[in-house]
Amino acid sequence: MNTDSIDDLIFENVCFSYKDKFNKKEIIRNFSCKIKKGKFTSIIGPSGSGKTSLLKLISGIIKYKKGVIKFENETLKQKLRDISLVQQSASLMPWLNVYQNIELGNINKKSEKSHKINKIIKDVGLQEYIKFFPYQLSGGLLQRVAIARALIFQPKLLLLDEPFAALDNLSRETISTELISIIKKEAVTVIMVTHSIEEAALLSDEILVTGLAPINVVKSFIPPISKNCESWQKIGLRKSLEDRSFHKYLKSIRDTSYQALQKEI
Repeated sequence: MNTDSIDDLIFENVCFSYKDKFNKKEIIRNFSCKIKKGKFTSIIGPSGSGKTSLLKLISGIIKYKKGVIKFENETLKQKLRDISLVQQSASLMPWLNVYQNIELGNINKKSEKSHKINKIIKDVGLQEYIKFFPYQLSGGLLQRVAIARALIFQPKLLLLDEPFAALDNLSRETISTELISIIKKEAVTVIMVTHSIEEAALLSDEILVTGLAPINVVKSFIPPISKNCESWQKIGLRKSLEDRSFHKYLKSIRDTSYQALQKEI
C-alpha cells in the first residue's frame, strides 16, 4: 500500500446504531470505504440512509460501536483538532457579530490573528458585514460566515452537511460555486453530503452514491474531462449541461441513485 493511500480517510468495518427502550435502528453496518486525501468527495443518497451520521462519526460528535476510522494513518481521536464540520444550519452565536463569530475558530498566535481573519473575511466576501449580527444576514451570508469560521480553524478535513440546502436555486448555484472555489484553494480534504446531483457533479472530484440504511456505497463516479480541460465548476452548471459528456455523467448518477433505491425498497 502506498503512502497516499495510507493517508486517505479510511473506514474499516465501522458499525453504528441508535437504540432506545423500544427500537433499534442500524445506521451503519460493517462499513468499509476509502475517501481520497486532498480531494472533494460528495455523498449522495436517500434521506435517512446514514449520510449525516457518517459525518458526525468522522467529526467525533457521535461514537461508532465497532470498527476503525483513520485519517492520515492516525485514529480520529488523534485527528479531531484537524476536522471541521459545517452543518445545514449555520449555528452562529446570535450575540456575536460576523467578525466575532469567525474569530471563535481562530487558533493562530495573536500576532497572526487579525491578518488571518481579515484575509478569510475578504476571501468569502464579508468585508461589508463584519459588524452585522446573524439576524441581519441572509441565508447565503450566514453560510459564508459558517464556512469562514470553519476555514479559520485551518482544518485538514472539512465536512459539509447540506451547506446550501436552505438557499433558493439561483443563490445556491452562485454561492456554492464561489465558496467551493475558496475551499479548494485551501487544499483540504472535503466531504460534502448533498441531495443535489447537479451540485455534486459540478463541484466534486468523486461522487459516492449510497443506498438505504445501513449505509453502503452502491457505486462511485469520477467526472469526465471537459473539452477544454477546465473544471466543470469553472464552466458553470448552465454551460456544463450543454455538454454531452456532462449530461451523460449526470444521467448515470441519477439512474444509479434511482435503481439503488428501487432495488432496496
